[in-house]
Amino acid sequence: MIVAVHIVPAFIGFYSSLRRIFFFADEGFVGLSNFSALFSDPITWQAIGRSLAFTFGALALAVPLALLAALAVRELGPRGRLLLTILLVPWAMSPIVVALLWKWILLPSPGGLFASILAVFGIPPVNLLSDPAWAMPTVIAVAVWRTFAFAAIILSAGLGQIPKDLYRAASVDGLSVVERFTKITLPLLAPSILIVLSMLTISYFNEVQVIIGLTSGGPIRSTTTLGYQLYITGFVELDQGRGNAIAVVMFLINLLLIVGYIQLLGGRKGGEA
Repeated sequence: MIVAVHIVPAFIGFYSSLRRIFFFADEGFVGLSNFSALFSDPITWQAIGRSLAFTFGALALAVPLALLAALAVRELGPRGRLLLTILLVPWAMSPIVVALLWKWILLPSPGGLFASILAVFGIPPVNLLSDPAWAMPTVIAVAVWRTFAFAAIILSAGLGQIPKDLYRAASVDGLSVVERFTKITLPLLAPSILIVLSMLTISYFNEVQVIIGLTSGGPIRSTTTLGYQLYITGFVELDQGRGNAIAVVMFLINLLLIVGYIQLLGGRKGGEA
């Protein structure tokens, strides 16, 4: 199943990236011409920069939120499971549905929930999705809202694997709450954090549905990431050759990021508290 669903399509994608395929018509082998055209286009470099900004901006919000949620779930016991169930609702929703929901919430008119809340305080409506300065942070916030609870599940499971005896011994030794967190929780949670970082990086770097639903890459390309450029090139313009070249580049960037995480966190042993 893995070979059929992942490995074979990956080889087909790489093979297609070396050919000119336009409107489903294979016009032959072109070597690295698709990659050359891709990297000679300044829009590609801008899209890579926005993808990295989107990814790391979302991670900077999602990982701390997920850790706080996981800690709350562990501390609250049975009530924590109810909290986690509520937090999981956005993750269970389709990304495009989430995008359309937030597009209605952020509508800068009396029909928008956000505008109605601002009106209570006498603040005029703000169109966050049409402002190039606010569009990307808004898309990041929506993506984090949808996904951080999934990361909280993994971190909560990791917290459950930490022996409670370590905390009791730390209390006897007089360690503060902050010291217990930094010297016990974080080091022993490193494998779970590595999984969370890897999975969220793939999710955020490849994100396209939320962007389509909220901004369609605008305004003024301010939310045109590499994933959205792949969607436009391969599925709208039907340039499958260059679209597959973008997919190969995205795969390599994802791979480099995850290898970096492994170098940073993978070498830390569970016992090094």
